[in-house]
Amino acid sequence: MRSIKSAALAALLAGAFLMNGAQALDNTVKPEFTDRLEKVPEVALLIGNSYSFYNCGVHTYLRGMMRASTPKLGMKTRLLTISSGSLSFHDIDFYLKPHEQDPYADVNDKGELKHPMFDIVLLQENSAGATSAKRLPFFEKYAVAQADAVRKAGSTPLLVMTWPRKDKPADIEKLADNTIRIGNKAQMRVIPVGLAFMEAIKAKPDLEMYQPDKSHPSAAGSYLYGAVLYASLFGKNPAPVNYLGECEKPLSEETAAFLRDIAWKTVTEFYGWK
Repeated sequence: MRSIKSAALAALLAGAFLMNGAQALDNTVKPEFTDRLEKVPEVALLIGNSYSFYNCGVHTYLRGMMRASTPKLGMKTRLLTISSGSLSFHDIDFYLKPHEQDPYADVNDKGELKHPMFDIVLLQENSAGATSAKRLPFFEKYAVAQADAVRKAGSTPLLVMTWPRKDKPADIEKLADNTIRIGNKAQMRVIPVGLAFMEAIKAKPDLEMYQPDKSHPSAAGSYLYGAVLYASLFGKNPAPVNYLGECEKPLSEETAAFLRDIAWKTVTEFYGWK
């Protein structure tokens, strides 16, 4: 078990590393929607593709951090992903309706929902959606339409920013700016996962954030994804969270502490939180 002394040392080292290597984030377009959520969400839906389901799913990392949080957080999380999928692959209206045997659906005698099934819905586009000129119009079209559908269902939409390929790091500015621009147009807050990826690589280039395919996240990448979600959704610094990952891929104490600090630094800078 991680000792208090070793946990404090790891956090101190990670914090010092970040202070010495601090750089501006890679976006030039500024997010217009930066306020914290009005209340702590109780049920979340994450729609995406393999970027979100690798390493037993980002929801597994998020749940682990929630369990290790003080006080413990109990948000339920459903992950719906399609391999290589874009937002256009997903039937958002179907996802937000009640279905037989669905534990998240509280319905009346007519089978109608008594309240929305989800407090928040996270939308994660295909990794090329924000960088490909051919795909970009479809990313924008479906992000705007699905955000409207989520709000119509009584939930809050959020847009997940992905990361560039390992061999195309310069794509981050285009990826970030297009995602933020689309998020602004769709009137939803952007979750800056891709920016956090690049901050981690800048500060610690020897830490492998990718699978051998140079695209999907390593265990460290999924851990950082979960930490950015934790920081963004709950407005809490994940630094004190004693959680190293799971799915037979736990990280070292130092690496986990470093990534949690990167997540909080990126989130607070991106949103302008004090």
